[in-house]
Amino acid sequence: MNTNDYDSLWINLFKNKAISLDEESIALLRNIFKPRVLKKEMFFLQEGEKSTEIGFIIKGVFRSYYMDKIGNDVTKYFYAEGTTLFSYLAYLSQKESMYYIQALEDSVILVAKISDFEKIVEGNYQLLLFYKKMIDEVLVAKEEHTISFKLLNNTDRYKQFLTSYPGLEKRLKQYHLASYLGITPVSLSRIRKNIRLNK
Repeated sequence: MNTNDYDSLWINLFKNKAISLDEESIALLRNIFKPRVLKKEMFFLQEGEKSTEIGFIIKGVFRSYYMDKIGNDVTKYFYAEGTTLFSYLAYLSQKESMYYIQALEDSVILVAKISDFEKIVEGNYQLLLFYKKMIDEVLVAKEEHTISFKLLNNTDRYKQFLTSYPGLEKRLKQYHLASYLGITPVSLSRIRKNIRLNK
């Protein structure tokens, strides 16, 4: 990857996040983050591994999931361009991850060691705000998803997904989306049909 291609990755990242950083901050990030290509179905993190890396998605879609007691995989979250990849809980607790993070498309990400990232954030106000925004996005997405199971019915939960992830539905397999919503693929098809009929 040449310098211009690498610079384009950073430009796209900041554009997606609506973030403005000075040249010094960008240079610090460039020094520790390296591009990585993950083909479809490859893993960024697997169950049982320690969470030591952080990634920014430049191109592609990922999902995090776990295996339940009877061997079914349960989708917890989706991640698309401009969002952050890492297991925050596993990193904070220094325990092995209980989740997998898997590419659903051929993807390009920027990756660094979390420890290296935290070092450059110390004493740099702009990068500290950048880090805070990343963590806030992760926590908000998880909170909204958890609350939706308590307050919303299946149809409203699907509608919330469409609002929270505009355009993402077309890039997902139906059973992945159904698993995320906590319903069967048949139920998801029925909900979609009812919405179309009521338009």
